[in-house]
Amino acid sequence: MKLRNILLLFFPVLLLTACNKFLDVKPKTQIDTDDAFRDEQGFMDALTGVYLKMNENTVYGKELSFGLTEVLSMQHSRFTSTFHEYYYAAQYNYTNAAIRSKIDGIWKGLYNAVANDNSLISHLNTTDQRMFRDVNYSIIRGEAYGLRAFLHFDLLRLFAPAPASAGGLTAKAIPYMDQLTVNALPRLTVQEITNRILADCAVAEAALKTTDPIVPGSTTPTTTTGYLRDRSYKFNYFAVKALQARVYLYIGDKEKARAAAEEVINTNAFAWINIPEISSGNKVFTSELIFALYKSDMDAFTTSYFTPSSTNVLTKTNSDEFLSIYETDADVRYTALTALENTSTNLRVSTKLAQPAGVSLSYLRKMPIMRISEMYYIAAEALKESNPEQAVAYLNTVRRARNVLVDLPATLNTEQIQEEIFKEYRKDLYCEGQLFFYYKRLNLPTIVYSSVKADNKVYVLPLPDNEVEYGNGN
Repeated sequence: MKLRNILLLFFPVLLLTACNKFLDVKPKTQIDTDDAFRDEQGFMDALTGVYLKMNENTVYGKELSFGLTEVLSMQHSRFTSTFHEYYYAAQYNYTNAAIRSKIDGIWKGLYNAVANDNSLISHLNTTDQRMFRDVNYSIIRGEAYGLRAFLHFDLLRLFAPAPASAGGLTAKAIPYMDQLTVNALPRLTVQEITNRILADCAVAEAALKTTDPIVPGSTTPTTTTGYLRDRSYKFNYFAVKALQARVYLYIGDKEKARAAAEEVINTNAFAWINIPEISSGNKVFTSELIFALYKSDMDAFTTSYFTPSSTNVLTKTNSDEFLSIYETDADVRYTALTALENTSTNLRVSTKLAQPAGVSLSYLRKMPIMRISEMYYIAAEALKESNPEQAVAYLNTVRRARNVLVDLPATLNTEQIQEEIFKEYRKDLYCEGQLFFYYKRLNLPTIVYSSVKADNKVYVLPLPDNEVEYGNGN
């Protein structure tokens, strides 16, 4: 779908599911934005609407978490039938109609969320701030700018060459939609897009640093009720820092990547999972989540994609492949987050997103988007040359938290450290969509378990046909 058409459809519309009370006075196809933003609650509902757009299966609800991006990185490697939903994706056949539909859906879904976010930002920047209580204006504004940066970064990582590829920083990328307009803006270079992303991050950081209750020492007290509860469900201050860490590592600025990652690490706001808690159903390690989405229909996923008898089961070739990756059955990510469901076929599946009955609601329906372990991996990669001992120490910290009690030796060289970081991405971020971006960021020539040469034909998803045809694809 052409970006202009997306904006024409969504700029005058706040997400209908975000605030049902509006439907009493306006047709269900349109909401007058002046009515939507007439009070503080309208701004809160508009922000909720952005999160709901991100939750859709076309984006973080499936394709950018356990779906398409995990298939492209071969985190799922068992595709025995052409009838499998992702069979052609595993072949990197982006011209296949079903796979092309998924790719176009990602483009449309992310820019839809951006369009709604831009409407919110535009009204935030022109409204009377006195209608907001306490720190709510700063919190909402910080989240909105942070989300715009976050959404554009994933568009960049999907639809443009990586900086590490030949001519990557100067390559044409995507439009940065930071204006409330019905016209699609021109495509900028990779460097220009990352500059815009970091600029939005700076606004978000300034708005949230002293006001976000998740920050130790914040002027805003932590609460379990009201609008400022459950900050890990929102794009909080540390989500901004985690995004900065991702972006700086992507463009090769290791010092700034390390600094951003270590700020998240050193805050102690995110505790390692208490291992006995996993057996009680805390499969996504909630205390470690920097940012997560609430996914009300997650129950369906365990049946549709993580049951061995399903046509569209997403898993590895067999149980041996799981053990080969996790290396030891002492690792709780193997013992507690995978299960041998069919002994006759030796088929093991992930249980990370399982929603079993009788489990505390505080553990359920959370889609992991950012977690603390990734910050340790980013810091380790940033330090692998300048301080390899500290890099190894960061990796050992995560391993110990996963019950892998045999430490990596401090004498590992740069290449060995990088290999251990790769292993950790495969283990800890399974079903979270990040390994594809790891391969792409380093412009690696091969993807494990795939025989297809990995280059920009694999790493750069095609723009929607209409986007190319009507002016912004060139």
